[in-house]
Amino acid sequence: MTDLLFVFNCLRDDLRQGPFGECASPATIEALIQAFTTVGHRVWPINVQSPEHLLDYLTSIPEPSLAFVYAEGFLTSPETLWDGSGPSLLREILSHRGIPTTHSTAEVMQLCRHKHLTSTRLNDFGLPVPAFQVMTPREFLQSAFSLELDFPLFVKPDGGGASLGINEKSVVVDAGQLQRRMEELYRELGDLPLILETYLPGQEYTVGIIGNEVKYVLPPLAFSPETGIRHLDCKRNPPANSLNFLEAHDHRWQPLINLAFAAFDALKASDVIRIDLKEDAQGNLYIIDVNGTPSLGANASLVAMANHINISYLQLVSLILQNSYERHRVEPPVEILELTADACQKLTTYASLVA
Repeated sequence: MTDLLFVFNCLRDDLRQGPFGECASPATIEALIQAFTTVGHRVWPINVQSPEHLLDYLTSIPEPSLAFVYAEGFLTSPETLWDGSGPSLLREILSHRGIPTTHSTAEVMQLCRHKHLTSTRLNDFGLPVPAFQVMTPREFLQSAFSLELDFPLFVKPDGGGASLGINEKSVVVDAGQLQRRMEELYRELGDLPLILETYLPGQEYTVGIIGNEVKYVLPPLAFSPETGIRHLDCKRNPPANSLNFLEAHDHRWQPLINLAFAAFDALKASDVIRIDLKEDAQGNLYIIDVNGTPSLGANASLVAMANHINISYLQLVSLILQNSYERHRVEPPVEILELTADACQKLTTYASLVA
């Protein structure tokens, strides 16, 4: 059996709100542990509370061959779940102990978890991102602040995930609405950086990429414009008929895929990411977010994409693991190789292999 460290944040479903929206449900953690065990692992799970908790736990278990890092921070320091610092810090701790980790590196997670850094990097590579400004609520409320963007704007936390701080009030059309939204976010999150973006009124899409040197695309999802602002509850419990899959013959498919692969390469991502895109009023595509640790919950977009081409949950998890093992030059359990061979064939059948 191969020893696998599984690092996660988990709370009861009724507590997974607001600052704790990043936390996984018990059902998701149970499903992942079952998947890891089925493909030949002895799993060492930790619902990580603090850096000290993680370090203490590492002294009590065998040295793992790999760490599957699904956590976004530390439960006793909830700000690490949504200020952008958690994913990088977790990987730095494990790297110092010589333990390889899944998903992207600490440096790439730092980019992905700070939206202005993501947009700056993508823009440097000539990829389309909305015009943006970053400031704290306190800076905005100072009379000297100069707004350089035109209304309407979309306002959201710069470092947040799980749609933290995003709701129907996130779109503001004038200075009065903007000030009220800034005041609300200040009360909710304190004086953390916020990002203001030019609002894009068109359709929203999401694309999943799995791989490293060789990358595969999962079927892109298009969200119905009637869905409105995609806040946390909307993502966890999508309304019926609120999304549809794009097939390769759809005229939107190739531009979406091209941007997704370009974003993966520009950010130097690893193993798996999910890229969110949206159209402006003229139908031009912009990258609006990159998720370095996409959800693997039952209703997650990545899971739905895989299911659409008959890739099972077990195969999806195995694909992520296999790519990480290969990247770190660590021999994976043989069960993973058997499962991923079939999954890779399905991905190749769906769309041409992209190197």
